[in-house]
Amino acid sequence: MSRPNGLVVSIDGTAGTGKSSVGRAVAEKIGYGFLSTGGLYRALAYKVFANKVDPTDTQAVLQTAQAISFTFERQPDATLKMFVDGEFLGGKLHLDEVAQTASKVSTNAAARAVLTEKMREVGKDGGIIMEGRDIGTIVFPDAEVKIYLDATAQERANRRVRQLLSKGFEADYAQILASIQERDLRDSTRAASPLKPAEDAVKIDTSSMTMPQVVDAVLKEINKYAS
Repeated sequence: MSRPNGLVVSIDGTAGTGKSSVGRAVAEKIGYGFLSTGGLYRALAYKVFANKVDPTDTQAVLQTAQAISFTFERQPDATLKMFVDGEFLGGKLHLDEVAQTASKVSTNAAARAVLTEKMREVGKDGGIIMEGRDIGTIVFPDAEVKIYLDATAQERANRRVRQLLSKGFEADYAQILASIQERDLRDSTRAASPLKPAEDAVKIDTSSMTMPQVVDAVLKEINKYAS
């Protein structure tokens, strides 16, 4: 498929594998836009929370998803800055209440379908790296390059511990590991768009790799396609 602005590159994988950092770095190197699709689900969760919608009310959540308007502005670091109904939500998307609501609304198959269409609209012309859980399987099954990042749960927990400690926060390894394993199970067993690699995805185990090494591995796959 030929797209006017270049390729669609999907990066899927388990939580804590550095998908956003890698995707943004690759996009910056090749002049593409970068979109972390989790932001759209957090935006829906914010609207559900702010409007006091019951997150378990399937129809109400669907209607909320249908009503949202997304616009994006590409930033110097390749990130696509997201505006929700014309408003940049920023830190509001990372409130604990929003995170808890997001885990509930993301299981709503009808609302996921609506957000999937909105993601396709953003990326249809190419020139984009899109990161998430089901980009290569559901959102863009026709993506030219599909990457699936993974790492052991233990390594991902260690990374999270180091990240928290570097920011001056306390970190409980056992608790973080249990949380990661619970999320892996929830993501991979949900009925709507379960987390799994696309059949034609290139799988990269990042357990013993540095971020620059992962970036290089992704660039290598993109260059293979481009050549």
